[in-house]
Amino acid sequence: MVQTTKSVEKGYQNEILVQEKMLTNLVHWQSFFSMMVGFSILIIYFFSRYSVWLLVAGIVLLVANIILIFLIGYGIRRGKQNLNKVIQHYKEERPQI
Repeated sequence: MVQTTKSVEKGYQNEILVQEKMLTNLVHWQSFFSMMVGFSILIIYFFSRYSVWLLVAGIVLLVANIILIFLIGYGIRRGKQNLNKVIQHYKEERPQI
């Protein structure tokens, strides 16, 4: 299959746009889980005196959300590195196309 220069260039541009959109989505998810950490702290603070189960649920939610924040942050970091590689490769290939 022979690829034209326009199709290769359009493919790079499309890939860059899709990865930027996915990075934006990850940032939104990280913000959501940060909000859930605050919600977990509120559960621990206000409802722990009523039930041990609420205390345990709040602590589990807190730990799970903190782990998710770090995992999503790592995904954002690696995604930005990958996006920079794609952009760099596109800039290197563009004069040849």
